[in-house]
Amino acid sequence: MKYSIKTKLILSYTVIILLMAGISMSFVSLFSETYMVRNASDQLRQYADRIAISLASKQTAVPILFDFVWDSIVRGITEKNYALAVMNEKSELVRISNFEIVDISPEDLATFVASKNGKSGIFVMHENRETFVICSRQMKNQSGEIYATIAVLMQVDRYNFDNLLILLFFASIIAASAIAVASAVIFSGQLTRNIRKLQKRAEMIANRKFDSTIEINANDEIGELANSLDSLAKSIEEYDKSQKVFLQNASHELRTPLMSIRGYVEGLKDGIFTKNTDEVYESILNQTSRLEKLVEDVIYLSKIETTKDVLQLSEVRTDEIVDEAIERVDGIAVAKGIRIVKGEVVKEDLLCDGDHLATVFTNLFSNALRYAKSEIKIEACSVENGVIFTVTDDGPGIRDEEMPHLFDRFFKGSTGKHGLGLAIVKAIAVAHKGRVEAYNRKDGKSGAVFEVFIPKEQ
Repeated sequence: MKYSIKTKLILSYTVIILLMAGISMSFVSLFSETYMVRNASDQLRQYADRIAISLASKQTAVPILFDFVWDSIVRGITEKNYALAVMNEKSELVRISNFEIVDISPEDLATFVASKNGKSGIFVMHENRETFVICSRQMKNQSGEIYATIAVLMQVDRYNFDNLLILLFFASIIAASAIAVASAVIFSGQLTRNIRKLQKRAEMIANRKFDSTIEINANDEIGELANSLDSLAKSIEEYDKSQKVFLQNASHELRTPLMSIRGYVEGLKDGIFTKNTDEVYESILNQTSRLEKLVEDVIYLSKIETTKDVLQLSEVRTDEIVDEAIERVDGIAVAKGIRIVKGEVVKEDLLCDGDHLATVFTNLFSNALRYAKSEIKIEACSVENGVIFTVTDDGPGIRDEEMPHLFDRFFKGSTGKHGLGLAIVKAIAVAHKGRVEAYNRKDGKSGAVFEVFIPKEQ
């Protein structure tokens, strides 16, 4: 059976209140009886001592037989709601008083006292599901002989010792239950309203309605969840936009070489190019190579960003990665008259994908070769939890308006080609749990600096 959060909260609060009431009542029942027995014992002991002193002062063998003494004692017994029994040396009843207010017979009391061998003291007797407190006193003459035993009795009713207190206790339980249920209703109502709003917001996100928002005023976990949903919506919206821009840019970049190839092929077919056909074929091959390189970069970038276990991790030395990257572009650098300088490179083992990291620096070198005047320098230094690689050129540097979009897909600088090289650099660095940053040189010289941080352990 399906229950709403509101119903569950109300039931939970009710069960908790009932359990607490039951536990509290058990303790009240237990301690009330203990309290009454102790209180009754003190009272009976004091009164029994008073009777014993009163009888002993008469200095007679059987003082209790004097009616005026007995009448005085009975008046006190009645006022105190006690029962009194006097027994002779043979534990036979001599006088009794006020037994009509207790649920025990004088004979049963006499039998109980006799079972204690007439000892003086306080005794608790359980009879007919009732509790009785008994204080017995042995009366002795001057020669030490027992001539009588008095027994003062009180019936302890654990629930009558303070009816108002019990009534107040139950009233407080009922009031607490009502307040708890009302609080559960109010709290659960607000909670379920916010949850329904969150559900509606999630449905809107699922339907790609990112502009619509639902206001939720909550400073608890519900509010945090609402903020997370807003962040999720914004992230999905940005991702959708980036995917659309990616497809538009990819289509544009693919269309240009395709149109060029189509133009040359149609020209050859129509006989427009009758001379210098070798140049036409060369142009077609160049455009095909450009198209092939673009498709490979798009596939490579998509693989890096979306494939979970694309990295093949192994321990690779930092200087070997740098040497591999330099070797890949050294021929192009020599042809352009630009030196690639290997500065101070720390020799440490990194748990990484060496081939992908070499691609990072190959792309950075290729990017720097388009702007450098005479030199590109690479360095690597060790930090606490990783290695920082630095690629510096002596070109004009990065323009301020280009800086925020430098690593975006298909963003091209003034002399860029496809706009995928730096995007691949960032994707590989992020896949290694690292990062890449770019800024202009701060040593008073012109040029750009690219920093790549790779952690020592993945």
